[in-house]
Amino acid sequence: MKQFNPEVFAQFCLGNVALGNSEAATYCYRSLSACVLDCVYSLRAKYFPVTVPVVDRYAEKYMNGDRFAAGDSLDDFICHIEEFGCKKFAADLLKNNQKLSKRLKSEVCYDLAKSLLKLGVHTIEDFQQIRGSDGDRLAACIRSIRGIGEAAENYLYMLAGDPNRCKPDVHLLHSMKDAFGCAVEVKYCQEIMEGAVSILRSQYPALTVRRLDALIWDKYRV
Repeated sequence: MKQFNPEVFAQFCLGNVALGNSEAATYCYRSLSACVLDCVYSLRAKYFPVTVPVVDRYAEKYMNGDRFAAGDSLDDFICHIEEFGCKKFAADLLKNNQKLSKRLKSEVCYDLAKSLLKLGVHTIEDFQQIRGSDGDRLAACIRSIRGIGEAAENYLYMLAGDPNRCKPDVHLLHSMKDAFGCAVEVKYCQEIMEGAVSILRSQYPALTVRRLDALIWDKYRV
């Protein structure tokens, strides 16, 4: 990764990203069901026009209209999907029939939730605990779901509160191309971001990988 020196990206961020911006959104979900929905329905979709309304529709039905509310576990999520069936859950409740790897995204959500439950993960707190105690098994569980790749895995970690992950989406890759003058492979993004944040913390002590990702996303989404 010699050609992708984190120092270069740190300098780029200093000159081009509003690192002191406190307004950029960093969503703090408190229910793992919302994390799963946001993660899957953000893939290959526009975030505010498509993903947020999906999570809001679910929250309107089951979370008192607040997608950031606590208390909706994966057990609840699975029961709600099973009440409808994946097809009707997508069409009638979420009003979104997008597919991922030739399957309805509602099916991907269902399979991911079921897989996490097999590890004993019911809540965000469970997710965070097993992330710390058995991270390899958690990663394997997430990656076992067809349609969930590295970007989606990292994004799920971010949504569930991991401050040290980034989502190598189109905006982050765009910023790195601007910084380095060439395309950067997804597999290098995490290391570049970690290195850049460690450098930038001398000026921005509270900066995390997750926060830098949000600031970059806020700049490039317009």
